[in-house]
Amino acid sequence: MLNLCINEIDRLVKKYGCPLYVFDEKSFVDNYKELMNAFQTVYPKYIPSYSYKTNYTPYVCNLVKNLGGYAEVVSGMEYHIAKKLEYDSSRIIFNGPNKGVDGIDAVRNGSIVNVDNLCELKNLIDCLYGLQGIFQIGLRINLDLGQSFVSRFGMDEEDVSKAFSMVSEVENLEIVGLHCHISRCRSLAAWKNRSNIMLKLADQYFGDKLPQYIDLGSGMFGKMDESLEKQFDEIPTYEQYAEVTAALFADHYKAVSTDKKPILFTEPGTTLINKYFDFIGRVDSIKSIRGKSFVVMNCSEHNLGETCLLKKLPIRVISSESERISIEHADLVGYTCLEQDVMYTDFDGQIGIGDYIQFGNVGGYSNVYKPPFIWPNCSMIVIDSLGNDMCIKNRESYNDLLNTYLF
Repeated sequence: MLNLCINEIDRLVKKYGCPLYVFDEKSFVDNYKELMNAFQTVYPKYIPSYSYKTNYTPYVCNLVKNLGGYAEVVSGMEYHIAKKLEYDSSRIIFNGPNKGVDGIDAVRNGSIVNVDNLCELKNLIDCLYGLQGIFQIGLRINLDLGQSFVSRFGMDEEDVSKAFSMVSEVENLEIVGLHCHISRCRSLAAWKNRSNIMLKLADQYFGDKLPQYIDLGSGMFGKMDESLEKQFDEIPTYEQYAEVTAALFADHYKAVSTDKKPILFTEPGTTLINKYFDFIGRVDSIKSIRGKSFVVMNCSEHNLGETCLLKKLPIRVISSESERISIEHADLVGYTCLEQDVMYTDFDGQIGIGDYIQFGNVGGYSNVYKPPFIWPNCSMIVIDSLGNDMCIKNRESYNDLLNTYLF
């Protein structure tokens, strides 16, 4: 978390409003480079592809672009953001189970499009019929890594075989890569397993021709504040992840010249962004009901993302000049009229009306998850590498939320 003092927060709030997202640019860039270097040291043809769905703030996406990373998108909206940032089409990876017409456009423009199912493939073949040139796609593979659920994404083994057969009969289409993404599988064992399976499938379906790329998806732990890290059993380092992925690729393709080795993609989202967004809210009231203390704030769990519902986020209380009281086992609750709007449980300490609370590790699935519910979303600023602040998302107005309705 950024170590912001009361005077600095007062200044930022006066300038941009409260609540407020704060993005730490320098630390984000350092983290990106650390991940990339850990993998490229072992397998030079590794490229990170940033997951837009995690946090599609254009300022962040443009940083990734300038650092040489690809854009991983799953919808026409995210594809539009990447194109608006002037990404070269060849550096956009388009995944997702329902790409629509934008997926067809991406294939025609040379993006890396990973087909999720046979219905999508059939529609793509029909849309490309009669067009000049050779178009390229990848296939999304559904893997069983022993997880406790059946993933709904990608193709099982039988459909993968059918897909290769279908494409073999199409003159202007070829399969050049394989992709997978397995949720809730962040362990080193799971990453080693998916790497071995994907390498085996690449040999099976491509033989000596070799794929242009193998994409292992996302799901690595990233950096986090110590108080959050303690709530997990194991947090592997980037070097450890590289050892069970990139090292396997390096060994598997050691006899292949560098120019012919497949690109190894991963699609980090929370891995890259989580730790580098803070959120600042204000204490507006404190009350006790039947011995239970509640601290009511001018923000909501919708601002923080789902992590606050699963773990206790790192927090800092920044004191104002108001009178303070001691409370125990208090819940920090939001402005909504929902009982479940609890951002932090069992808070013990000194707190007062007007105090600020800074939440850490809120970069992923937070601002992009915020619904137009009760209140509009807040401003977002960046603290750049020189310590300067700048707005990168304006505070939403009522009209911003209501302009699609007819009055």
